[in-house]
Amino acid sequence: MSGREVRLERLVGRRVRDAGGRSIGRIEELICGIELHEHGRDYVVREFRVGTFGRLDALSGSKLVRELLKTLGRVSGYRERRVGWQLMDLGDPVHPRLRGD
Repeated sequence: MSGREVRLERLVGRRVRDAGGRSIGRIEELICGIELHEHGRDYVVREFRVGTFGRLDALSGSKLVRELLKTLGRVSGYRERRVGWQLMDLGDPVHPRLRGD
């Protein structure tokens, strides 16, 4: 893998922090495009969907709980934020950060 490639399973569910160190939520989805070229194809991330569950965010560590809280919507205080790929710093994929806010 090159320095620009990151395995998806390392990202989904990871907590994202802003430039000041505050949590803005967890990576829920990656929106990708396919780039075709002479030697095959590449999947390129265009956007990250970061979700937060307000006061219940501490409980949202597992995928099952996140999906349940998303289904409950307003009760859980779920909010989704769309973050362009250029704003996400993945220098440390275990600790993703926003480049600016």
